[in-house]
Amino acid sequence: MNAPVTSQYRDTPPRHLGGVFFDRVGRLGERTFIRLQRGDRCDEISWRDFGSKVQSVLLALRALGLAPGSAVAIIGENSIEWLCADLATLAGGFPNVVISPALSDAMLLKMLGHSRCRAAFVQGAAGAGRLLNLKGQLPALQWIFVMGENDLVLPDALSFQQLIDRGRQSAAERLGEILQSVHPNDLATIMYTSGSTGAPKGVMRTHENLLSNITNGAELELSKPEELFVIVLNLNHLYGRFGFLKSVATGRTTAIVEATELALDLKLIESVGGTSMAVVPRVMERIWNLILDQANNRERWERLEKLDQRKSGGGRGDPEQREFDELRTALKEVVRKALGGRIKYISYGGAAMAPRIMRFFELIRIPLIGSYGSTECGGVTLCGLGENRPGSLGKPFPNVEVRIAGDGELLVRGPTVTPGYFQDQAATREVLDADGWFHTGDLGAIDPDGSLRIVGRKKDVFYCSDGSNIYPGHIEMLLENDPLVRQAILVGDHRPFIAALLVPERKKIAAELTKQESRLTDDDIAAVLYTRLAQINSRLEEVERVRKMVVMQDEFPAEVRSVSAFQKIKIDRKAVEERYQKEISSIYLPAVKGERG
Repeated sequence: MNAPVTSQYRDTPPRHLGGVFFDRVGRLGERTFIRLQRGDRCDEISWRDFGSKVQSVLLALRALGLAPGSAVAIIGENSIEWLCADLATLAGGFPNVVISPALSDAMLLKMLGHSRCRAAFVQGAAGAGRLLNLKGQLPALQWIFVMGENDLVLPDALSFQQLIDRGRQSAAERLGEILQSVHPNDLATIMYTSGSTGAPKGVMRTHENLLSNITNGAELELSKPEELFVIVLNLNHLYGRFGFLKSVATGRTTAIVEATELALDLKLIESVGGTSMAVVPRVMERIWNLILDQANNRERWERLEKLDQRKSGGGRGDPEQREFDELRTALKEVVRKALGGRIKYISYGGAAMAPRIMRFFELIRIPLIGSYGSTECGGVTLCGLGENRPGSLGKPFPNVEVRIAGDGELLVRGPTVTPGYFQDQAATREVLDADGWFHTGDLGAIDPDGSLRIVGRKKDVFYCSDGSNIYPGHIEMLLENDPLVRQAILVGDHRPFIAALLVPERKKIAAELTKQESRLTDDDIAAVLYTRLAQINSRLEEVERVRKMVVMQDEFPAEVRSVSAFQKIKIDRKAVEERYQKEISSIYLPAVKGERG
């Protein structure tokens, strides 16, 4: 196996993440870089061995004739091969397009076609077969590389091992030349946003964007050998990938837990023994509930919560204070043990964390650090380091400016901000002004201490607790186009999944069931509407699908849902939350008790 060529970067600061990575390979050698957990199995790889794989893949891509600047897709789940493909394309000057395999064929075609991908990494035989079936509609696509099945033989496809073997035949000395040819302003990756309101938009990220986002304007420092960062996320998620790339830059050992959300095993988290952890709120809620379900932890927490509320109201009796301190200490020990005994902090992104969970971690004094950021700004623009204050998202990083426009919109400027949308100047002009300020669409307020709060949004978009961004208006329109649905309002912002409040067309449903309208029951109506929902869901991406609904007895009042003279529907989302608390709670309460998030 060819040894990575790194010596020329030891004295010269690398200009991009690929150069930083190979510098770390040279410095850290046999230290463990990645631990990938799959149930009871753990795949472990050192910096040197991982660097050799990345180098071979990078050289193979060049040897196959891919020119610098050629886009390469990565379509798969968490694996060593996925991580290797990410680093090899970034280091080699091939803008990568990270795509979730859960997306539909239609969306896959849009993204691959728009980015004009010349090659694609896919997961196993199923992923390869799927892309081979679509290849005729993708004239730019030349190569398919199959991750995870090295004995697979398919036309116009190479296994990952075959790709590595080709790279080993190339001169290792070419690596230095290739790394030097990649410029900080070159396009590094294209990250597509939701296409619910039309064609998906490709957010461009340069190498400078990525590195600036990781360094936050400070000098890069190597992590200590004992540090172990745990990512409990799919790497297709922006926040999970950010965590991996930060590990590349800081040289920290990283464990990636493949099982997430409902399949999450708390024993696995304990066995990993991380010093820090990255999650989305839905995963954190799952972990929190699993811990509270053990022994009498939930009763302890409910008692501590009551004492905390009493203290804030002025009650400060000595016996209660002793009980308060004992409960807090006991719960902290329980949480630390459940997370492996070494945890220093937990970071989260993608959506807001439930205030009750934030208060829990604040009381037991384990930092739960939130962050704010859009794909266009790199995912992390600021973070609440050192505080768990509900509503506060922390302060901007040193290399980022934020300000509030006259209409209350949050604006962001700095080297982390995207240069725009790929092949879409019109959309770019809508969000980036002449002075370089990115218009986030969020309404914000800055506290006297400089911390940011989000108080609303200009654009109608849901931030679900798994990190997904959903445009509800498009889905509501699809629902109301069904002849059996009179009115529809979606809920799901900062929640685990999308649901709907539906006003049915009772006469039409009665006719379909050949029953008198007066004899219709809610169960009758729900059964018919769930059948229609299944049809509509088949046209949506998985994260957009409506999983539950409530049959409404009356139409929505004008203060909740109004129609303009031009037939444009306006929904007051805040009024919906306030007026229909009971109905919305009935949707999500079972998920908390049964599914646990």
